[in-house]
Amino acid sequence: MNSYITPGGTRYSTLYYDMAQQPHLLIAGATGSGKSVVINGIIHALLANHSPATCGLILIDPKRVELVMYKHLPHTIAYASEPGEPARAMRQAIQIIESRYQYMQKQGLRKFNGGDVYVIIDELADLMTTDKKTIQPLLQRICQIGRAAKVHVIAATQCPLATVIPTAIKVNFDSRVGLRCRSGQDSRNVLGQTGCENLPRYGQGYYMTPEGLNRWNLPMVSDDAINALIDYWTSKACIA
Repeated sequence: MNSYITPGGTRYSTLYYDMAQQPHLLIAGATGSGKSVVINGIIHALLANHSPATCGLILIDPKRVELVMYKHLPHTIAYASEPGEPARAMRQAIQIIESRYQYMQKQGLRKFNGGDVYVIIDELADLMTTDKKTIQPLLQRICQIGRAAKVHVIAATQCPLATVIPTAIKVNFDSRVGLRCRSGQDSRNVLGQTGCENLPRYGQGYYMTPEGLNRWNLPMVSDDAINALIDYWTSKACIA
């Protein structure tokens, strides 16, 4: 397996960086299956490889505790946790997309040639339960038009039911991470086949891309490594 090097010199798997390169990514598994490990691994990979000039984060954190440590990074465009904020953050993402399309049209481009923006949703089920009527069309719109504008969605859920990830949403996620699920039906909802119900409680998962489906050991990035990158970029922003 290849590896990359963080600013501090620590080596980690490129698996998470590959996940970040997908147009959109769905992460699903039961409580305690490792969704936070994957999300933090992806964010760590982004921070280790991108400055704020080339990577922006729109963080949607309904539980208010999973993504809050990234709130004050110079990469962070918006952090949404309170009622009403997730919808506003998604509308902000759509505004970025539309602005980029206007630029592309003027420049005669088929794909945006600047930095990437990541809309990271920690718990999609919370949003779909409390405000599905508003959230679903916004999320669907971002997924449908975001690719060429280099605006990506990374959405995680511990409740991989059809009501949480309906077909209209799921078809936009051709890359998915399936973690330990409670049943074969939940696994089918995520990957289109059973198997996730037989995974260990944590530490392994299936990673599906248009190129195929593979089972992986999911490396855990330490809190120290994450905090080191947060401190690194925060100090850079203070100096600037």
